[in-house]
Amino acid sequence: MAVGRRIALVTGASSGIGAEFARQLAGRGYDLILHGRRLDRLAALAAELSAAHGIAAEPLAADLAVEAGIAAVAARISALPELGLLVNNAGFGIGRGFAEADVAGQAEMLAVHMLAPMRLSHAALPAMLARRAGGIINVASLAAFMALPGNVNYCATKAYLLTFSQALAGEVGRRGVKVQALCPGFTVTEFHARPAQGGVGPDRAPRWLWGSVSAVVAASLRAFDRGQVVCVPGAVNRMIAAVARTGLVNRLAPGVLYRLES
Repeated sequence: MAVGRRIALVTGASSGIGAEFARQLAGRGYDLILHGRRLDRLAALAAELSAAHGIAAEPLAADLAVEAGIAAVAARISALPELGLLVNNAGFGIGRGFAEADVAGQAEMLAVHMLAPMRLSHAALPAMLARRAGGIINVASLAAFMALPGNVNYCATKAYLLTFSQALAGEVGRRGVKVQALCPGFTVTEFHARPAQGGVGPDRAPRWLWGSVSAVVAASLRAFDRGQVVCVPGAVNRMIAAVARTGLVNRLAPGVLYRLES
């Protein structure tokens, strides 16, 4: 990493929202550390962005579902005295009901969605607070505002990320560090192309609900620039979030999900 250059670390950067964060941050002149499990994809993306933008990009392969992987990424963060931005994006879904899904997979989801972002944020904050500069973006979900059957721990862990981000922003905001919870709705990524892993494919939900990764990330970075703590990209998603806060979505969800699955 070049001395004096802004550095961003993005987890889950091998595809989808994470890869788009990497592309847009490279366009802003950030050097990058690209985390994921698929080293070949990370290396290819690093080479692409280095060539396109003249930035340094380093692949970092680790599994955030296990202690060794979390510790490895946390150690890399602690070794970066000038980390400018941490994007906690890594995540996955489980396409089965809670009682039927393997409990080990549920525990891995809790590790990736909650334990890893908490640990990585804790590793990043001392240097950021000392410089009174930097920020953290936690990629939650519109599901953070809901309690949806069939997505029990997905909703619960994303709700944790939302609350964690809001509370942490209250702690560190006056000390020069920004924190954001990004809560996208349906976004065209590999996640939603794999219904068996918890995604709802584009053919199973209305087209007007879907957004692009480029629009989601651009909205997040604009909101981050102005210090907005909760970012829900898209007018339709903001309306859904507002309705969800009333509890209406949770009451209607079982019937709606039944029709989507039929």
